[in-house]
Amino acid sequence: MISQSSWRTAIAMLLFACSMAACSKSDNNDTVDPGDGDTGSVKTGVYQVVNLVADTSATSGGNAESLYYSLEENKVIPASLKQTNKWDIVFYGIYNSSIYPNNGAAAGSPGYGGPGNAKLYVITDRKFDAQYYDTINFKPKILPIARDLWTTAFKSVKTVPVTDEQMVMRDAGLDHFQNNFDGWGYYDFYGSLFPDNPKKAHVVYAMPRVIVVKTTKGHYAKVIIENIYKDNPLDPNRDNKPGYVTFRYAIQMDGSKNLDIQ
Repeated sequence: MISQSSWRTAIAMLLFACSMAACSKSDNNDTVDPGDGDTGSVKTGVYQVVNLVADTSATSGGNAESLYYSLEENKVIPASLKQTNKWDIVFYGIYNSSIYPNNGAAAGSPGYGGPGNAKLYVITDRKFDAQYYDTINFKPKILPIARDLWTTAFKSVKTVPVTDEQMVMRDAGLDHFQNNFDGWGYYDFYGSLFPDNPKKAHVVYAMPRVIVVKTTKGHYAKVIIENIYKDNPLDPNRDNKPGYVTFRYAIQMDGSKNLDIQ
């Protein structure tokens, strides 16, 4: 028969072994959180966000109310947490059309001064763009743009094509609008694409360009904006309601740059 003192000794040794194992696991900083458990993180996969409500009262006369979003958790983050690392991107500016990464060093961005270190990069492929875009004058040459081009562009990005140093902390915004940067959408300020239709002025047209994001936790994602108007109209005009963002993204939670995700 095993004595009571022997049982006590065995239990004490078992508890000690378990505590040592737990400390060893928690002290390991080389592994990337896979997104399981109670952290709220998503798993590696493709996510579709439809009619995400941003600033539905926004006009072309000024910046919209910012909308903070966590790609890691696939959810909106309250503006009260803008000075934290809880979010990855923010929809900002005219019609929520500028997409800033959460980076505390990005002067002028909503996350400026905070702890965030996210970055992004807009992928442009001039050969692919030429199917719908005037690569000399920097504007769409065909509208509406065929919907299948979004799927093609999204699937074609199978890895992060640049180094972290080549990624930027400024926004991905409207294409060559008040700057010389390639963007995800074209803003027809004066309605010059349709001069005989007054309902076509101040309209934003999404283009099938992928934005690669490095999140605040160091994971990589690819994002493609499909629309900023309610119900994703193929050929938007001033009658369509802005402030409803539709986008698709894929996120890789294993720490690699592999974006060939189904």
